[in-house]
Amino acid sequence: MKNIVWHIVALTLCLGSSLNAENISPDSKKFVGVWIGEYIHQDRSRRDAWTQTRKPNGTFKLVHETYHYKVLSSTEVNEGTWWVEKEYFYEKQNGVHDRPDKYLYEFIGENKIKFTEITTDDKTSEDIEGYSFIDTRAD
Repeated sequence: MKNIVWHIVALTLCLGSSLNAENISPDSKKFVGVWIGEYIHQDRSRRDAWTQTRKPNGTFKLVHETYHYKVLSSTEVNEGTWWVEKEYFYEKQNGVHDRPDKYLYEFIGENKIKFTEITTDDKTSEDIEGYSFIDTRAD
């Protein structure tokens, strides 16, 4: 019984320490800060704009605005977690979906990141590229 308790304590300490800024990978540090972006839909009647603050502990706050014909129609504030694994950036909004969003990313200079959404076809396990957008550092 003591062995099980010790393992649970050790696992909890390991998980907690992995969220410290000192343990964040060098590539992940590039994502930290305040970022802005927008996406204009193909029919040009809708535009999405956002400000996302990513913290070194792997959490984020996202303020998302939707405009219809240049008129603000909604504002949402979401929080969640983010992380980087290999060439993929992951983002999971609290209470929204079971699976995180997955993106390929490419740094464009020091102040821009191009994201391309990747989804997986559940039947074939094939990765499918979705829409792309660019975040620009605001701070």
